[in-house]
Amino acid sequence: MTAATATVRVLGDGALVPAVRAALDGVAVGVPAAIVVPAVPEPAPLAALTDERLATDVGEALDAVLAHVQHALNRLHGGGRLVFVLPHAPLMAASGCAAASAVTNGVLSMARTLAIELARDVITVNVIALDASAPAVPALAGVLAGLLGSGGEAVTGQETYLTGGTDLGRLRP
Repeated sequence: MTAATATVRVLGDGALVPAVRAALDGVAVGVPAAIVVPAVPEPAPLAALTDERLATDVGEALDAVLAHVQHALNRLHGGGRLVFVLPHAPLMAASGCAAASAVTNGVLSMARTLAIELARDVITVNVIALDASAPAVPALAGVLAGLLGSGGEAVTGQETYLTGGTDLGRLRP
């Protein structure tokens, strides 16, 4: 990025952070922006999801996302972009992904609500679902360029699935 572009803050410690950082290389950003990439629980059999594990795996992950959002909003006063990058498999329901699905779909629901609430503050909120097993970094760069660059103010409350078609024919949440 050049000195004339705004900065993008990548928040979170999800497995997709390296793909997001690689995609941002060379993307021109016109306004302050934050990308939240939450940690998502590893797959586990349903029988292994005790109350304690759900509180830890789901509760702590969502607490961290909320903390990242609050941190981002402190930087975005006066307008900007907030993007969530999530793995697509738990969003679409996968065996053994009950905890991961709770986190990703909780974030998706939060993003939809934030898009409505933050529109008055000129902050757009969008979600990108990425195939974590084969992140399409060039496609992610293109979508991020559209959301974070000139014209991105017209896009809010949207979900973009970059999955190479693996989600075709499946109902989205």
